Amino acid sequence: MSRVTTIDIANRLGISRGTVSKALNGRNKIDERTRLMVQKAADEMGYKKIWGDADVELAASGKTLSIMVQEQLFGDHYWSVFVKNFGEEASRKNLKFTVDVINAEEEANLLFPRSFSIDPPGGIATIGPISEDYYRLLQASKLPVVYVDTVRSISDADIFGDTLFVCNKEYTNKMTTHLINKGHKKLGFVSAYFNCRSFNERWLGFLDALEEGDLQVSKKWIFGMNPGEMIEDIRLWIASLKELPTAFICANDFFAMALKASLNEAGLDVPKDIALCGFDNDKRLSALYPDLTTADSSAEYMGKRAMQQLSWRLENPDAPYEVIKITSNVYYRNSTEGYIF
Repeated sequence: MSRVTTIDIANRLGISRGTVSKALNGRNKIDERTRLMVQKAADEMGYKKIWGDADVELAASGKTLSIMVQEQLFGDHYWSVFVKNFGEEASRKNLKFTVDVINAEEEANLLFPRSFSIDPPGGIATIGPISEDYYRLLQASKLPVVYVDTVRSISDADIFGDTLFVCNKEYTNKMTTHLINKGHKKLGFVSAYFNCRSFNERWLGFLDALEEGDLQVSKKWIFGMNPGEMIEDIRLWIASLKELPTAFICANDFFAMALKASLNEAGLDVPKDIALCGFDNDKRLSALYPDLTTADSSAEYMGKRAMQQLSWRLENPDAPYEVIKITSNVYYRNSTEGYIF
């Protein structure tokens, strides 16, 4: 005999599945008569609530979950690992998922990906810094949504749905403080323009560490403050500097590798001449340069955790939004530890 679900109860009573779910979970805005009617039917039908009930119903409905990714991030190695682990967790729950790419035109005109018209999702996980207006569009859709990173302008108090972050500020602060404690007084920071909150938090962690160490920010050693500064410009930027810091902190490992190549081209050695930190612990890049000091942003766990949160949100559509910070580790390797004053 198959397990009784809230869909079965809803069909018997001729009411919506949402009403049944609210009644059985003791939520407000359900009148007592309806609550008692639903509970009576559930008892008679042998309904037993277990965690993941909404997963079962979503699977039965045939609807899929969507990972919505901006076109420029599609194929990025970090996010490919994230998608893989999100998918494995979805498969464990017998749920289908798709990867839906949103292009710049769709985002600017507040249009859902074309694939949504063919197969509307039952829930969404977004990747990267989608615009604030698009977040509002998703919120207005009433679909359960989990955001992985956001644009930098959105504070915790203003989020549009459950949001996941790594402890960006904390780990960049920790690595920068470590360098200061080792004797570094001249430090630089390399990033892309801070359009996403994660990069901005890493920048703020760097600034806080300098302040705590009673050091000044030297703008000449900061790259990525302007939208026009691209990663391919790092080589020319390094060549233009008349003086270099003793250490650079980078917003991710990709920038750290680009900076290292530019330093090597300029005749400088890491870590003999300059210490270097990255962020993400990107497995693909660590194979090329295993000596890089970096913080692990755990793409594997982030993918799994995003799926778990989306599953929980399906069960708890009326609960307050949550901001989830993921802890990890910092790996101090020879790119910093090999520097000798």
